[in-house]
Amino acid sequence: MTTLNDKIGPAVFRRLPKPDYDGGCLLNLMVSVIRSRGGRSPHEALRNLPVAELKRYRKVVLLLLDGIGAGQLRDWMVAEKEPSAFFGRHPHDVITTVCPATTASVVTLLATGASPAEHGILGWHLHMADLGIEGTFLPFVTRTGTPIAQDTFDLAKYLQMPSHLATTKGRRVLISPWGLPTSRTSMAQGWWHDRRSYTTLEGLVRRLRAFAKEETEGPDFAYAYWPKYDSLCHEFGPEGREPADHLRVLDGILARIERALRGTDTLLLVTADHGHMQTDVTVDLSQMPGFYSTLSTLPSGDARMTHCLVRPSRERDFLRMLRGEPLKSACVAVSRADFLASGILGPGKPHPALEDRMGDWVLCALPRHALAYPANVPPVPGEPVKPPMKGTHGGLSEAELRVPLFVVRP
Repeated sequence: MTTLNDKIGPAVFRRLPKPDYDGGCLLNLMVSVIRSRGGRSPHEALRNLPVAELKRYRKVVLLLLDGIGAGQLRDWMVAEKEPSAFFGRHPHDVITTVCPATTASVVTLLATGASPAEHGILGWHLHMADLGIEGTFLPFVTRTGTPIAQDTFDLAKYLQMPSHLATTKGRRVLISPWGLPTSRTSMAQGWWHDRRSYTTLEGLVRRLRAFAKEETEGPDFAYAYWPKYDSLCHEFGPEGREPADHLRVLDGILARIERALRGTDTLLLVTADHGHMQTDVTVDLSQMPGFYSTLSTLPSGDARMTHCLVRPSRERDFLRMLRGEPLKSACVAVSRADFLASGILGPGKPHPALEDRMGDWVLCALPRHALAYPANVPPVPGEPVKPPMKGTHGGLSEAELRVPLFVVRP
């Protein structure tokens, strides 16, 4: 039986599901891709996708569908009454994502081939101690939406991201919707040879067809991204009708992409960055009397893995709150030292700012729970207050960690 003391420390944390860095996760998938394109990586390749096989193909496309957990896909396929155009026609492996199971960390992994320990991006909100700020990393803005730094700020130099992907020999093409390929954080990744945008799924099909049909010597690689399913899961929950309807749309689009790549010597890999947790209980940390006053800055990370930097003089009060409700029933807390010692952020040389970007304590939400930590800014008059998200991710559950991998050979 779990005691209150077990809620604070490594005991329960050790029993939570973890990423499979020994050949069964997205990091290992990128190693297989990188080595097949003539590049180098210090990590293990994916155990079920030999590098020698990938080398046979002139082009490799990795398509990331944001938010589609393996369990969600399984449930949809069981419930779906119409014949599947793609998901049901192709077998798929189940691998794990990395920790944290969140988009900012995973898209950085796929753009670099580096583990979260190496690239140091630990969540949607990132504590940047050397800038004195809690920022929303991917758009590179503060928690109130203003730019973190002027345009003259050298973001690439600041981030110090290692890129194993940059060692590959062929062309590297980034394909993302809207302005994402030329966003500030994306432009800090100077190893892309080409950046291509689109606005609709029809545009995605055209972009992938064009890449596959280009006359190049290879070995080329394209990384493509589609975010809408994840947004629908946040709004309606992964058990909602709207995400299921969008999976049906994606099923048809993937079948069209498969047809568009035929005869081009292009291998198609389809996977996801994380799954979702249906959220029944959201604990708003800003509404817990006295909780924010125990912290030296706003919490960071994500709704299901939240970092807290604690004022040394208030640590006793902070721990007391962890042992009481509502946190006692909502999360497991682990110290920074135990979190790092577990190796949960993956292998490799730690990023020089890794420890500074972490909290003193990491709060791992329990199933169907989430932690909200708003910037505590009063809402704009006339604008409705956003309701809690019905689907969240970033934590340590099978629902969030297990993702599908489709390997579609030409």
